Amino acid sequence: MRQILYILIGAFVIVPTLLLSYQVGTPKYMAASAYFNTPAIDLNTNKKTAPPIAVKITPQRNIEIPEIEADTTSMLIWDFKENFIYYSKNAEEPRPIASLTKLITAALVLDYADPLETTSISAKAIKNEGDSGNLKEGEILTIKDLLAAALLESSNDAAYALAEHVGGKLQTNPEVSAAPVREFVRMMNLKFNDLGLLHSNFTDPAGLEDINSFSTANDFSKFIKYLRENPKYILIWDILKMQNYSTKSLNAVAIHNFKSTNPFLNEYTNVIGGKTGFTNRALGNMVLVTTSSNNTEIIYLVLGSNDRFSQIRKAVKWVEEAWSWPNNIQP
Repeated sequence: MRQILYILIGAFVIVPTLLLSYQVGTPKYMAASAYFNTPAIDLNTNKKTAPPIAVKITPQRNIEIPEIEADTTSMLIWDFKENFIYYSKNAEEPRPIASLTKLITAALVLDYADPLETTSISAKAIKNEGDSGNLKEGEILTIKDLLAAALLESSNDAAYALAEHVGGKLQTNPEVSAAPVREFVRMMNLKFNDLGLLHSNFTDPAGLEDINSFSTANDFSKFIKYLRENPKYILIWDILKMQNYSTKSLNAVAIHNFKSTNPFLNEYTNVIGGKTGFTNRALGNMVLVTTSSNNTEIIYLVLGSNDRFSQIRKAVKWVEEAWSWPNNIQP
């Protein structure tokens, strides 16, 4: 009886178990089994895919074109979007920047005043050196009108009128003897300090006082970059592209036609804007911003030149001939 029981157990339990064990172990069964296709531990769970290595594209130098001869105290040629410096000479040397200062004045004005605000031209404003803009005492103009006079004709009177208007707004206590212009100049310096441009100092809004007023090519070019990248200052660049700007005082005192001192508006098609400056101590200064063949923007900055326009022309030609960007952008 016991033997019969053992035979039945072998027939119905042991033999089927062995057959099943054999089938499970076969390659065909293992390939079809979800169990064997799923690893018990995924060793790649925490592995991060390395990001692709960015290749910085730089322009190629044509060695057949000799280095530029800069007949100027300081010069900087900088593609600020690609952060590529084509040329630099004495870029850290403090220099009086003359009427380039009016770009700082214009920026500060737009920080605190609406272009459509109006102001009356004071006798004190029109007593400053120079008569560019031909402003009249008592006439009422908009802030935009005065910005055009300051940026195109480089009117010192307009720069001081703007400083008086905005400086009066900035005074915390108008009864204190500090003049509005002095408060405005204090804010000019504070703005540069806040931007980290620490090698500059300004003592007036027009750039007339060039003894203790100065900047460096590095500082000022970084300020130009700031102006280009901040939409708040688009009006500055709109004005700098104009060859002339016509307006009349709101109280019918005078009619004005402010003309640009930038000769390159007529010479080049890729000019974004530019500003000139000159005093006997500063000599000839100029900043010119253009688009480049690589669809970026280049700042040409000349400080302390006996022929600023010739230097700018030479610099533009040299960049075009001595440098070229690769056609194929690498990933």
